[in-house]
Amino acid sequence: MYTDFKLFDSARYVFDEIYERNVVTWTTMINSYISAGNPYEALRMFNLMSEFELETPNAFTFSSALKACSLLGDLGMGKSIHESICRGGLQCDTVLMNTLLDMYVKCGSLSDARQVFDAILSKNAKSWNSLIDGYCKEGQMDEAVDLFLQMPSPDTVSWNTVIAGFTSVGDSSKALEFVQMMHRHSVRLDQFTFPCALKACGCLNMLTNGKEIHCYMVKSGFGSCYISVSALVDVYGKCGEVGEAKKLFDEYLLSSRGSTRYNLGLWNSMLSAYAVNNRNVDALELVSQIRKSGTGLDFYTFGSGLKACTNLLNFRLGLQTHALIVTSGYGLDYVVGSILVDFYARHGYVEDALGLFKRLPNKDIVAWTALISVCSQNGSSHLAFSLLRDMICLNLQVDHFVTSSILKACSTLAGLGSGKQVHAFCIKCGYESEKITVTSIIDMYLKCGEIEDAVTLFNGINERDTICWSGIISGCGQNGRSKEALEYFNKMIKSGVKPNEVTYLGVLSTCRHSGLVSEALLFFRCMVVEHELEPKREHFCCMVDLLGRAGYLKEAEKLLVNSPYLDDQTLWSSLLWACGIHGNAESGIRIARHIVSLSSGDPSVYVTLANVYASLGMWNDATEVRAFIKEMGIKEMTKSWIEVQS
Repeated sequence: MYTDFKLFDSARYVFDEIYERNVVTWTTMINSYISAGNPYEALRMFNLMSEFELETPNAFTFSSALKACSLLGDLGMGKSIHESICRGGLQCDTVLMNTLLDMYVKCGSLSDARQVFDAILSKNAKSWNSLIDGYCKEGQMDEAVDLFLQMPSPDTVSWNTVIAGFTSVGDSSKALEFVQMMHRHSVRLDQFTFPCALKACGCLNMLTNGKEIHCYMVKSGFGSCYISVSALVDVYGKCGEVGEAKKLFDEYLLSSRGSTRYNLGLWNSMLSAYAVNNRNVDALELVSQIRKSGTGLDFYTFGSGLKACTNLLNFRLGLQTHALIVTSGYGLDYVVGSILVDFYARHGYVEDALGLFKRLPNKDIVAWTALISVCSQNGSSHLAFSLLRDMICLNLQVDHFVTSSILKACSTLAGLGSGKQVHAFCIKCGYESEKITVTSIIDMYLKCGEIEDAVTLFNGINERDTICWSGIISGCGQNGRSKEALEYFNKMIKSGVKPNEVTYLGVLSTCRHSGLVSEALLFFRCMVVEHELEPKREHFCCMVDLLGRAGYLKEAEKLLVNSPYLDDQTLWSSLLWACGIHGNAESGIRIARHIVSLSSGDPSVYVTLANVYASLGMWNDATEVRAFIKEMGIKEMTKSWIEVQS
């Protein structure tokens, strides 16, 4: 009675006052400690009972002790109890054997669990479901499905266990396949089936199927359950239907009359919908709303808020979020900590990111990957290599994302030797078939000048995507292999792979390096007309520079005037240099005046102007401009590096 009322101290007091205790009394006290969440003391009581042979444990006693082993993960004690059960001849007790089977599953010993399962003479649904659940939680889905198919009459729990297993391992297609099979076998879908089915639809971006399941949920009477609503908000968010997700969220808030303050999962689902669709401002407003509602924020809420700050490049707001994280006790949480490392690193505070990283007690692969990636991007290549060595020394799994970042660092340093070592490491780890890794290796060889190795690797790839084609085209062009670069572009078009802006930038750069004017004009036209791509500033830079260097000054000026970058000083300066090269004083003077009108206060404009006047032989004008520069008090800007050093 005291145990049922959670008065565990009173229960123990009564137990201690009993002069003659029997097996029922001991078993009740052991169960009391399990109910109190103190499995350690429960096992101590069991050992005390057994050690002094005060009473012989029965099936109920053994079952209680096995539950304590499950909670503690004490496999050794569990095996000892198993031996006692066998000595007592209790193997025919199906309930007890199911508890033993469950203990082995929860302690992670599936081989022992399978032996117990095979030894049970009268297996019931609990026996089958316990072992199926064990296989699913360990990701051994083939064994789980094989056992499921042998089950005489799978019940709802059996179906849900397999579906949840496929969802947890990321095999959404199989999860939905079993949902359909469950429906065809006239097994009623319940509140546990729907969230898994919806999660699978979201992962596969199957909006139509998600809507069908939504209708089925409403008809089955599960449409108003907060777990179901959370799953619905999640699937609509992942499929891009943020408005529908928000509608469901608001309807539940209205109908619940504030009780959702305790259902953080629903808030986080809506937060995920905003985050997935890059609605960063809405995400931050929702985080503020959650906090104002009195709901305790968790690692997911903080992580999403930080990601939004990172996407918005709002460092000040990120600092405020960091302060809230620390005061809430999540400063050393490995999930939030990893995102914090990424946040500081992406804003250029690599030392702060490294300091946070070192303080994290548990570092997951996300933290390592984030820091190595940002170090590679920010030019801290030596630090990136140092972190990689630490990962290898700690026997941590180095995935293909980490190796790709390290290869980028090799490209930056032009470190061919290090790059080859990383290449060998990728082969050893089996990453040589990963597209992202192969592309990074090719890029590394190209930037290190090893064109033949890059071409050999590229030719060995069976399925080439746009990124891979763009890399080899740009690399060949940068290494003076313009003919091969353009041949690769033609092969890309014939293979049916659609080029993007980066691809065309590589092609136009190749034409610029080789002075291929007519070819560049053709490619520029194809980019706009055939592939409907809008040229960016970089594309116009290539074209203006190419046309200007080739002497097509009028054509270059016309292209620039008709572009969206009419007021771009850099583009006009490039054209001005071309006027100086070809001695076109008339165009040079006109363009020079236009540049001055665009940025009359920029000293670099006058430096460029003076040099161009000199190249045109307009010495009086060059002298006047230089005199004006001196008057502006910026003489130091005209000095070369050699002059400064001397």
